Amino acid sequence: MPRPLPDPTPPSRATIRSIHQLGDRIRATRAGQGMPIDQAARHCGVSIGMLSKLENGKGVNLEHALRVLDGLGLTMLVVPKAHAPWLEQAATHATQIDTDQARGQHAWREE
Repeated sequence: MPRPLPDPTPPSRATIRSIHQLGDRIRATRAGQGMPIDQAARHCGVSIGMLSKLENGKGVNLEHALRVLDGLGLTMLVVPKAHAPWLEQAATHATQIDTDQARGQHAWREE
């Protein structure tokens, strides 16, 4: 019997500072898309073992990590650390907009 999908709640921060945080984000994204690990690995063009290592915060080849990010609809943005607080605020705002839209609410318009 297959294991249940992990918690699809993404980590609260947009800024990834460790391989463990990257793995958590990838696992949450995969689960949020309802993909078992074997299906996600095929979709991303990597082995199940490699995807499992990445999700568990183990070191993997950067090319494989980028392939997984792309396959799951994620992207890596490299910016100066000084920009991180601004990016965190923007990501928080974008997440709130997505949440409001999913609920059928529009923050920009009164009903």
